[in-house]
Amino acid sequence: MRINWIPNVISLARIAAAAVLFWLATSDARSWFVGLLLAAGLSDVLDGWLARRFGWTSALGSRLDSAADIALVLAVIFGIWVFHPQVLLDHWPSVSAVLGIWSLVHAIALVRHRHLLSLHSYFIRLGMLLFGIFVVVLFFQGFVAWLFYPAMAVCFLGGVQNLLILFRSLAYRSG
Repeated sequence: MRINWIPNVISLARIAAAAVLFWLATSDARSWFVGLLLAAGLSDVLDGWLARRFGWTSALGSRLDSAADIALVLAVIFGIWVFHPQVLLDHWPSVSAVLGIWSLVHAIALVRHRHLLSLHSYFIRLGMLLFGIFVVVLFFQGFVAWLFYPAMAVCFLGGVQNLLILFRSLAYRSG
């Protein structure tokens, strides 16, 4: 029996969870939002581990994972806006820089390759791990600057890294 589709189903569930997270935030259901967010975050780790561990990787899986990552990050940012708006209001330059670099990366990838960029380097994983830790602490304890700024810096530098990789691949293909 072939079960190599399991990571893709987990990614699809994470996309669905992101939609539910938006609804929970608009419904002011903070506890449910945080619980589902934790489950979705853990599922991101699980689907990647399963895909790599058992060789269940595919182009479709990579694209689904990237779409799920983006959907989840947008849901998290929306949740921060609803439940902790002061974080975004007080720190909009940092958040805007990170969102800007990642929007640029994905826009270029969509125009050039017609799909989202799905690089998962260690640097980018570290940025998302730090951001995830920041978000968990934010929802359980409150804003912690010494978590926020490193998370934003590493996420921004991860975006720069992806941009450089993207430009290098464009130069390689056109050269």
